[in-house]
Amino acid sequence: MKQDLYLIIPAGLKAERILESFNRFCKDETPQAVLYDPANHTDTDAGKIIKTVQNKDIAVIIRNSAEKALSLQADGVQIAYDKELKKIKKQIGDLALGVICTTRDEAMRAGEAGADYIGFDGENAAELTLWWSELFTLPCVDFNPDRPSEAADFRIRELSC
Repeated sequence: MKQDLYLIIPAGLKAERILESFNRFCKDETPQAVLYDPANHTDTDAGKIIKTVQNKDIAVIIRNSAEKALSLQADGVQIAYDKELKKIKKQIGDLALGVICTTRDEAMRAGEAGADYIGFDGENAAELTLWWSELFTLPCVDFNPDRPSEAADFRIRELSC
């Protein structure tokens, strides 16, 4: 199974450093999506990062904030499982919704609520990823870098700076 790359931008880095590292990274590899948390950046800096990524035809997924994803014109948002997922999906409209789950029940409920992909995290992420990939077509990401699952649709990598 071919795994697409899901690049994670570490929190706390200066915008200039992110841009330099991202451009250098893309000389060798092309991720399908980039997970970015703009909390420590001004909207201007966040906008520069998002536009740079999007100009390479790579989706930008904002971590933990539907409002920021909308205001910064990102491609989606990734949040932890929430019982109000249907409301959140309605709020973000056509933006992609990724949901981090730690149990089978959360994953199934997230899928039913309209998630565009499921992320598994925690000590049993590899087992959940394998289970999910055998039963469902909705893409999944294994966010446990210590024991990544070969069954995931996406492999994660943190942008090194």
